[in-house]
Amino acid sequence: MSFLRVIAVRTMMLMTFMELAANPDMTDPSSPAEQPLTIPPVDHGMSISLAVAISVVSAIVVGASSYAVIAAGLSAGMTRLFAVASLLAFVALVYGLIELSLAVVATSAERRRKEREVTERRQGERARKPKR
Repeated sequence: MSFLRVIAVRTMMLMTFMELAANPDMTDPSSPAEQPLTIPPVDHGMSISLAVAISVVSAIVVGASSYAVIAAGLSAGMTRLFAVASLLAFVALVYGLIELSLAVVATSAERRRKEREVTERRQGERARKPKR
């Protein structure tokens, strides 16, 4: 049993050494890590305007193609084509709405983060009071 433990420990040590040798950007886990002075910018995904545009265009296509399927006396092939277009546009509409909600959340989170930075920079009487 102890022989297997020794092999497992040596294998882990070898794997750690190989990872550190293969990627010089990695730091040794035993060394104290330095914290960055500023938080790097984070990609927050799609913008609100683009998500709204996708949602509006998709809603128009869903409405028009659904109307064409229901009301128009088209051939079977064209009806199927409009039905597929309606389904794909509906998927795009749902995607646009989900991205819109995520963009709103990301925007409010970014605004909160900036307000917190401004609050933490205040000095003197306007400085942030510690919670009790």
